[in-house]
Amino acid sequence: MGEYTIIYATPSVENYISLRAFTGLNSKTLQAATVGLANTLFAVQIIESSSPDIIVGMGRMIGDGGCFFQIVDIAVLPAHQGKGLGKMIMKELKEWMNKNVPKSGTVLLFADGRASELYRQFGFVETAGLTPSSYDRVSVKMRDKVLTQRN
Repeated sequence: MGEYTIIYATPSVENYISLRAFTGLNSKTLQAATVGLANTLFAVQIIESSSPDIIVGMGRMIGDGGCFFQIVDIAVLPAHQGKGLGKMIMKELKEWMNKNVPKSGTVLLFADGRASELYRQFGFVETAGLTPSSYDRVSVKMRDKVLTQRN
């Protein structure tokens, strides 16, 4: 891991918005990002050791802290993909889950496309019969898959 360093902190609003844009995740307003990031339970950022001001990857855990948790914002800059950074982020989130999510807690994540292959490596399974949606003030978008893990 010498090329990269893990930081256990929520990204700044500016870095968060920028990383989402560069990785193809849907955009968030400054207001939404400010409120959302303040409610993070746990976050991981990855920086390139030679460029500590540039975040190349991130992941967050959100939720109510007791019953329900959700993994969100798994993102790695395209130039750094294929180097195991997604696995590194998930490993850190999984370790936090093992220490902090109660046995009866439920952890959810939404997977698009091939991302579900990564999440399966960490014990997540596709949940049949669920079709979550996301309201965006204009239309309802259907997500590909719902993956859950129960402790």
